[in-house]
Amino acid sequence: MENNHQGARKYSSKIIADVMASITPLESLQVETRFVLAGRIAGIMDSRHMSNKELAARMGKNPSEISRWLSGTHNFTIDTLSEIAIALEVPVATFFSPAQPRVVRDVRLTVRSGNIPADSISFSPVTNIR
Repeated sequence: MENNHQGARKYSSKIIADVMASITPLESLQVETRFVLAGRIAGIMDSRHMSNKELAARMGKNPSEISRWLSGTHNFTIDTLSEIAIALEVPVATFFSPAQPRVVRDVRLTVRSGNIPADSISFSPVTNIR
């Protein structure tokens, strides 16, 4: 059965409801943790413009293995996280710390012509904007 909720499609069925009811809080936390770890690894890779292929090469793995890890379904061991940390050149604790929020700035310029002498026009862009 399909329900519309704030423009998003939301499906429900007795089977899904039964499966959701059978998930324990521990299982829910384990799944959430896997997704969070995969997301943090992917975030570090993105910030460094690193592909799955490059991480795989650094770790001596197959790129498909990296893809499986980043799918959020892999149960990471501390050994695997240590290998990934070395390959990404970050402390293992990075994977367990909330990511720093990205700073996004909206810079708007208003330019008026005719009233500004040409020799007084200058612009110094701000650097390190992400």
